[in-house]
Amino acid sequence: MPDLDPEDEYPNGKRAVDNVRRVIHVECLFITMHIIRLRGPWEYKPLARVSIGEGDVRRESVESLPPGGRIQLPSDWGSTLGAAFRGRVRYERRFGLPTNLDPHERVWLVVEGVDYFGAVSLNATALGPIIGYNCPTEFDVTDILSPRNVVTLDVELPQYQSGAAAPDRPGREQLAGGPIGEVRLEIRS
Repeated sequence: MPDLDPEDEYPNGKRAVDNVRRVIHVECLFITMHIIRLRGPWEYKPLARVSIGEGDVRRESVESLPPGGRIQLPSDWGSTLGAAFRGRVRYERRFGLPTNLDPHERVWLVVEGVDYFGAVSLNATALGPIIGYNCPTEFDVTDILSPRNVVTLDVELPQYQSGAAAPDRPGREQLAGGPIGEVRLEIRS
């Protein structure tokens, strides 16, 4: 195959470099997406204190829970509930339907990570679990979006008693739990 010089001209008068630019531009159109970051404000509410004892016996208590409030994400609950809080906290964020969607575009909800266990739902429809903060999780939510939407994240970091099998949390062993990764919508074609 002969070498192509970007300045070579085709019979139609176009240079090879023009065709390469057109191909690169078309390729970029297929991989671009629009991102809507759901940083805040989020409402949060502690649901329970949770501990795991020897033999992985689970205990929950709803007594003496700290009050809820508002927070910007991503963030652990250390600044609002204290670094020592161990339990389950619900985070909710409202948002409108993304506009000007083309028929071929899909909307994905992406949760970059929680510390440590989580579950996500949209408009009271369970989407699935989220485990850990090193594995982003994504859900195609196009078909369950409505004009007004509520995304709910339930995040749990239990207190592990001596003898219980705790998850590895490299670099976060003494830190609070929560949605520490970004939560966003991605509009993909």
